[in-house]
Amino acid sequence: MAWITNSKYLFPTIVIIAVLINRGLRLKNLLQPYEHMNFNDQKCKLKGSFKGAEDMGLGKNSILFIGTSGGLKQCFHHGSSSAENGGIWMMNMLESDPEPVQIHINGYPNEQLHVHGIFVSNKTDRLYLINHLGPQSVVEVVQITYTPSISLQYLKTVKSPLFPRYGINDVVEGIDENEIYVTRWQVLPFPENGLNNPKTLVERMPRLALFATTLSGIPMTYVFRCDLKKDECYVATDKIFIGANGITTSADRQHYFVADFLDKKFGVFKRQDSGRLELERWVQLPFGIDNLEFDTQTGEILMGTIPDMVSVIQADSNPDIVVPGGLSIAYLEKGEWNVKDVLLHDGSKLSQISAGNRFRDTVVLGSPYEAGILVCNF
Repeated sequence: MAWITNSKYLFPTIVIIAVLINRGLRLKNLLQPYEHMNFNDQKCKLKGSFKGAEDMGLGKNSILFIGTSGGLKQCFHHGSSSAENGGIWMMNMLESDPEPVQIHINGYPNEQLHVHGIFVSNKTDRLYLINHLGPQSVVEVVQITYTPSISLQYLKTVKSPLFPRYGINDVVEGIDENEIYVTRWQVLPFPENGLNNPKTLVERMPRLALFATTLSGIPMTYVFRCDLKKDECYVATDKIFIGANGITTSADRQHYFVADFLDKKFGVFKRQDSGRLELERWVQLPFGIDNLEFDTQTGEILMGTIPDMVSVIQADSNPDIVVPGGLSIAYLEKGEWNVKDVLLHDGSKLSQISAGNRFRDTVVLGSPYEAGILVCNF
């Protein structure tokens, strides 16, 4: 052990030890369950039989739009072609007991639709969808018409070599209809037929990369900006995310909020005139978060929460494990960000919550993997 005290090796040894301690503390924090896990889900009712309602957004006329994948776990592990077909559903939140109703996209050119993140723009009446088609992952742009009845019209598909297969997560509209931001949550593309069906040695690497990224906490994912007029995308932020996930924007489109679910935090970014996003601050949270939604009425950020990461890991291989989750809000008060729980579900009716929304005294929760949505009164 004399090499440790040798001046030649002392400094790098200290650096290595410091890095290992830092990574160990980060992993301990990731696996630490939320200490205020107080369930208030007594008035929750499961509705719908569709799988993978991973994200949702509140549109005009109190219409909640819900994107479904057919089950993201099936898509990721066995490929989208093996999953149920997903789609778009809507709920009229003005009804006393709203039910989800499927709405088809007119002119959509593919048979399959496997929706991950979505964004509903009440500025341009557009709906943006992350779509995992199997051979590639893309962003679909859809026009919403509210009168005389609600309809959806396909506009275009955004493709980019920067989008890894199954590796993009969420999308948000930028300053206008010609700009979107897309989060990348995976370092490497998954095999077309999923992580469980690699055909080459290279296709075995994404599973290893996912494991290594989680353990090491090394930031290797991005947010992309896409110019829809020029049909080009590029990196809009420094590579500072371990796993860039949900994204939302303020009402004036000047600030963007990006979740890093593997580090229990979200970043607050200021949009520059060039479209680049500059980090203003990190907001550390007591739990993991998935999708984000900005409430234009209150200025609060709605967050789908992951209060127990250990159960998430266990449930990946054991379907009998239920994962709690819910809806919390982050709000700015006197220059400081605060967090408040709205609803927390024990996972028995809908396991692993990825997104939540609210309308008056009703909360709606969605899951990336399980069937249905949870509608709760609080």
